Amino acid sequence: MERLPQGGWVLGYGLLEGRCGTGEVVAYPEGLIREVAREGVRGVVFLDNAPFHRSRAFREAAGRWRERGLEVAYLPRYSPHLNPVESVRRRVKGFLMPRRHYGSVEELKEAVVQALEALGGVELKILGEGT
Repeated sequence: MERLPQGGWVLGYGLLEGRCGTGEVVAYPEGLIREVAREGVRGVVFLDNAPFHRSRAFREAAGRWRERGLEVAYLPRYSPHLNPVESVRRRVKGFLMPRRHYGSVEELKEAVVQALEALGGVELKILGEGT
């Protein structure tokens, strides 16, 4: 992960195939913790109020993450305009990925990655590491 000027953002993404439940959602911040520890910085993750972000397992893990340098904060309910991910999703679905049939999952993944890279996205290969 690169260092940014104050106030800068990095569009980081990871691809997850299959089901996304509490276990997968907990694994992602675990990877982020390794990344912030490597950089010697503290991190903040802003989340929406999806049920798996509020589960008991997630809340328990968030307490451990705080001790290791990763803070978890929640966006206000019903405020997609405050969530930068919503802006990215709209641009990817509405502009960068034309509505069409993709012949395979691999072809769809390729189109998603190209769209995210067009927005300056950087793949964070932290999903599933050490989990």
